[in-house]
Amino acid sequence: MKGIRIGELLVEQGLLTQRQVREILREQADSHRPFGDLAERLFGVGARHIEDAWVEQYVRTAGLVDLEEQRIDVDCLRRINRRQAWQFQLLPTHFDGQEMCVVSSPDRLVRALNFAGRAIEDPIYMMVADREQLSTFLMRHYPVPSHIAEYAQTL
Repeated sequence: MKGIRIGELLVEQGLLTQRQVREILREQADSHRPFGDLAERLFGVGARHIEDAWVEQYVRTAGLVDLEEQRIDVDCLRRINRRQAWQFQLLPTHFDGQEMCVVSSPDRLVRALNFAGRAIEDPIYMMVADREQLSTFLMRHYPVPSHIAEYAQTL
């Protein structure tokens, strides 16, 4: 599946011009710095915009998974606790070879990835699911009172 470059996304979003992207790519060839880092340094693109573009790139490339089609392994669920699952909107599903598949929603992907990378000892593979479906599965596997689930959506 062909992906989309972050520079293309930033142009789509009106944050960079094609000329600026070419300039960043020239600088990147010399410095070997990440594109987002150079966009921030050279043209003042905010870190949050770079992060959002990365998430959009990931979702467009990987797509959304249907959690109904995913295997859920109880041993994986036990790797995090209920509070962590809801706070970081994170659902460990199963092992795929040596990697644990972990699901989050597009709007929580970066936060979930940062947490999972620190808290889960196994190598992880991130997948992305629809936010509503993820909430349904979190409630199924990490049940909490509805007011806590509603609050977690605001974090």
